[in-house]
Amino acid sequence: MKNTVISIVGARPQFIKAAVVSRKFSALKVNHLLVHTGQHYDFNMSEIFFQELDIADPDFHLGVGSGEHGEQTGRMLAEIEKVLRAEQPSLVIVYGDTNTTLAGALASVKLKIPVAHVEAGLRSNKRYMPEEINRVVTDHVSELLFAPTDTAVKNLEKESIIENVYNTGDVMFDIAQQIEKKVRPREQSILLKFKLEHKNYVLATIHREDNTNVEMNLRSIIEALQQVAQDGRKIFFPAHPRTKKYIQKYGYSQPVFNDNFILSDPVSYSEMIILEKNARVILTDSGGVQKEAYFFKTPAVIPRDETEWVEIVTAGWNIVTGADTQKIREGIERLWRESHMMNWQSFYGDGDASGKIGRIVKGYITSD
Repeated sequence: MKNTVISIVGARPQFIKAAVVSRKFSALKVNHLLVHTGQHYDFNMSEIFFQELDIADPDFHLGVGSGEHGEQTGRMLAEIEKVLRAEQPSLVIVYGDTNTTLAGALASVKLKIPVAHVEAGLRSNKRYMPEEINRVVTDHVSELLFAPTDTAVKNLEKESIIENVYNTGDVMFDIAQQIEKKVRPREQSILLKFKLEHKNYVLATIHREDNTNVEMNLRSIIEALQQVAQDGRKIFFPAHPRTKKYIQKYGYSQPVFNDNFILSDPVSYSEMIILEKNARVILTDSGGVQKEAYFFKTPAVIPRDETEWVEIVTAGWNIVTGADTQKIREGIERLWRESHMMNWQSFYGDGDASGKIGRIVKGYITSD
């Protein structure tokens, strides 16, 4: 349908990004449809999740589910193509670096439908990572590239991608600010709910396969957190279901987690924002949490060998340690002591990335 835009999402962070962009489309009177591939049956994709972010139900739910990379991407390609043939949009928007991102981009360009990529230009320079392949291929087939940072723009220039590249800032900065403002009146009650005190705990999130599926890595991370807890720091660890499964598989029992080391069920997005804002230090292998921590001026330790958000590391707010027990412990202790001395810069725009994306997209689809 002429002047219709379709967003294709499949995981919780993509719904969050699409939600804030969708609201701008509505204000600009751009017809926007949402396709959910069903890539992740997410632990927090509940009615509450949709309500707290004011997300409309998807117009199409493809129900692809989990599977090996090739199998899953292939099923998504086939199902997305059916929707695109029926709807004939003027533009397809994909977000981030998942298999949904790649499938949405490939299905679209095969049908000669232009693609816009939100979060274009991120690079870990680790081609063995599925996410790296997804983001590189998507960038090279996209018509509009919405980069969140100067670094991302430079990465695209290195690959000779210079046309229709826009440094919009990061849509996650937009929505994190919006949610924080909305949930601020509940801030103290959320901390009380989890028995936490302002700037007196370490928030931990681990979900990447490199850390959950590799026993040595997960054991090293848990051991580091145990040592930090034994030093008297409180640890709050809302565990992804896959992470909890492997914690149990590797033989950790409840006594490992005590009053100073709390293993929790997953929390809602709004609760997570408050927990990130009030933590003294965050340990995370999530790129999204890493950024959100920085939005709220909370330093983070990254138990990976690299990160796409290099500017935060260069600025000293993040320490990349790998899954190394001693480096993780030392990193947490250093940031605990030094967090109040750090200078903060606005790497991720002015909080209107979604507005810029909306205006560029409207101009593009109405230019004919």
